[in-house]
Amino acid sequence: MKWQMTTSTTSTSEAEGPKEQVMSGIPRIKVNHYSTFFYQYEFSLLDALEAQEIPAPYNCRGGYCGCCRVRLIEGEVEEVQDALYDTVGDEILACCMKPVSHVEIEIPED
Repeated sequence: MKWQMTTSTTSTSEAEGPKEQVMSGIPRIKVNHYSTFFYQYEFSLLDALEAQEIPAPYNCRGGYCGCCRVRLIEGEVEEVQDALYDTVGDEILACCMKPVSHVEIEIPED
């Protein structure tokens, strides 16, 4: 299953229609209050955050508790393992997803 958040951009000429953003190369991960880095094909988004020493909350690493919830602001992710915790709106579980495009996420501050 894939999750996608997008922002549309429009061209300067209405006749041309909307421009599509095309992703090439290695997915880039942008995290609030931290830097932007390139995904190195870790198992999950949580593993990628840990590899960059970004303090992301977690507990079970299996999609049961919901502690690793982050907000997907932009981009597309896909599931790497089933989650039993139900997310709401633009929330995703970092332990259960990996990026398939450039993504921007927000880690909750609480």
